[in-house]
Amino acid sequence: MFVAAIFILSLLVIWADWVAYKKYLAKSRCAYLRMAAVAFLVASNLLPYVAMAMMWLSEMPTMVPMMWLLTAYTLLSLSRIALYAGILTIKNRYAKWVVGIVLCTIVAWVLIVGVVRTRKELTIRSTDIVSERLPQAFDGYRIAFFSDVHIGSMTSAREMCENLVAKVNALDADLVVFGGDLVNARYDELTPDIATILAGIEARDGVVAVLGNHDTGVYVKDTVALPIEENTRLLVERIEAMGWRVANDNTELLTRGGDTITLTGIAFSRELLEHRHSADVADSLDLRPVYDGVPSDKFNVTVSHMPQLWRKISALGYGDLVLSGHVHAMQMKGRIGSFEFSPSQLMYSEWSGHYEEQGSHLYITDGVGSVGFHLRIGAPPEITLLTLRRAD
Repeated sequence: MFVAAIFILSLLVIWADWVAYKKYLAKSRCAYLRMAAVAFLVASNLLPYVAMAMMWLSEMPTMVPMMWLLTAYTLLSLSRIALYAGILTIKNRYAKWVVGIVLCTIVAWVLIVGVVRTRKELTIRSTDIVSERLPQAFDGYRIAFFSDVHIGSMTSAREMCENLVAKVNALDADLVVFGGDLVNARYDELTPDIATILAGIEARDGVVAVLGNHDTGVYVKDTVALPIEENTRLLVERIEAMGWRVANDNTELLTRGGDTITLTGIAFSRELLEHRHSADVADSLDLRPVYDGVPSDKFNVTVSHMPQLWRKISALGYGDLVLSGHVHAMQMKGRIGSFEFSPSQLMYSEWSGHYEEQGSHLYITDGVGSVGFHLRIGAPPEITLLTLRRAD
């Protein structure tokens, strides 16, 4: 989907460049100006294809520079589209340039802020989860939730992870939950120094993690040297060595006083991989074995990297609270009053924040890291503190 979006954008930009060139530059008497303009337009329009070639040829060493190329392309192309919106659509010879330059400046400023500030601005969000099924002893129970770190895509992984650990620990949570996609492609992105930092996360009931699609090795290029199953096994070993508990289709009990709730983690199966970016997962997906033996009369927290599983989980009588990541709000989110919007709405019915339906709650975090480009617009990296409340 991401590759298709970049391809469609590139075709639109190339067409707009051609129209603008024919109208304003082709008739110029300055050959050097024409040559410089053509060189700039050709070079900028080649950026996404160079980046895609880098992505297909290698995964980890080229990931950060590849994303910088896509970031530069996004900045240059969207700014030009904004300029063209003025100079190609308005007839007045003075107004068109004023409008075009103003629009171009606004778009460029928003994008630059997203690169240099928003993507690094780790924020804390808080929400209460109110349920009549919650036992009294868990009223006020605090869960710190984060997801989608994508270590291999970070430009300053050590600094970002140190900030993450400090902010999570400052929340004084009863439980910390990680929602998947710790790495971007390979297990060895989780280097010993980064693992040592992340091992510093503390909570009274520890840290529980699930795997996301990027953790499964599906994006490894040389699967002969590093088979998918081996990549996953080695990553799980490194995560567990940090003291985190990896929940792969298993459930544990959390106890306070004489009360108990259940915590279930859903593994990222091959079937989920096939439908990881679908609006709905396959109808044939059967989650019943995940909850085999899990008492349905207990309040249940389920961690599923993909939010698309929410209704399948609740239909089985579980998932009083489902915690998910995966979407990132496509790293672009806007707000008008209380109304939020994002390109991710084109693919997902639930894409960011807190949802409730028939007593079942879903929370989707916008994640910590970035994928595709080093850019976040209106969707800063986040940690969420969820406080469980018993309904009166």
